[in-house]
Amino acid sequence: MSVGEFMRKRREELGISLRQLSKLTDLSENRLFRIEHDRTNLYAFEVNRLSQGLYLSVSDIMVTVEKYDTETVSYADRMLYQRLKERMGDLDGKD
Repeated sequence: MSVGEFMRKRREELGISLRQLSKLTDLSENRLFRIEHDRTNLYAFEVNRLSQGLYLSVSDIMVTVEKYDTETVSYADRMLYQRLKERMGDLDGKD
């Protein structure tokens, strides 16, 4: 499961629309759609906002990425994983 698929599944589990998640995260609906459909790279600040909006920790997201089959991981997902891994301690401690 890609990061985008994981985010979309979690949002749907919570019964939150893209519009509602947009308000919770201060990210545009278009941006969220592109993230959920793996059409863009994620920035670390976006992962932090999404983790808060989806009631997850950054660690929860990282575990999902680690479980993702490395042979099918896109270049963007690998780069995101590396950036998040480097910054995870900082992000988990922020409000």
